[in-house]
Amino acid sequence: MYKAIFLVACLFTGIYSYGQEIENNFIFRLDGNYNEVNTNNMLQNINAYSAVSKNGNVSLSAGYKHRNWLFGLGFEYSQSKTTAIGKSVYKQHDAQPFEITAFGERNEITLNMYGGVLYTSYYLPIYRNLYFTPGFFLGYGCIKGDYRGAVELTLSNFSISNSGYYEGEISPNNYFYMQLSPELTWFFSNHFGLNLQMGGLGINAVDSDWSKQINFNPSFWKLGILFKI
Repeated sequence: MYKAIFLVACLFTGIYSYGQEIENNFIFRLDGNYNEVNTNNMLQNINAYSAVSKNGNVSLSAGYKHRNWLFGLGFEYSQSKTTAIGKSVYKQHDAQPFEITAFGERNEITLNMYGGVLYTSYYLPIYRNLYFTPGFFLGYGCIKGDYRGAVELTLSNFSISNSGYYEGEISPNNYFYMQLSPELTWFFSNHFGLNLQMGGLGINAVDSDWSKQINFNPSFWKLGILFKI
């Protein structure tokens, strides 16, 4: 029992001592993510719906690493675009049956999010130049957007149809978030490295509307490249 405790204490002491040997550096970081989500129940003939959502983000930051701690400040931008198609069929089986088909398409629903981010990470060595670098992030910015759409209404039995087109802008909203993220960092040379942010646990607010977020889905992981001087 005491030997096990002693060995564990020596292990953590060795890791800590090794970590203290990390040199102080300026680190520049460029990372991003892209994913696409498809939702489709068009196999149904009634009340069918199909949507494609595309999301991408990129951030650029600069930080200073003092021993095991990295403090950074950066700029982030993300865009999401959703294309949706819906169709509904209504049938009446009275004396004079008729069918109404409502077909709606709404595309280029686009949201643009841009703002600043402040973060800090701790470099915990795993093996040689591979580190576990959990990070804490604070972000603040603005969300803007626009939308376009078309709607068509058809009475098939009477050959009557009506259609319309609409577009507009989405009012700007401020956003704020705090996030804890597990990360891995690997320096494959004296100046270059890779960083993998594996989701996170956070709190978000859009115009004072607060919500919690737990997202460790690999589809939303962010891959980045580091430059150290």
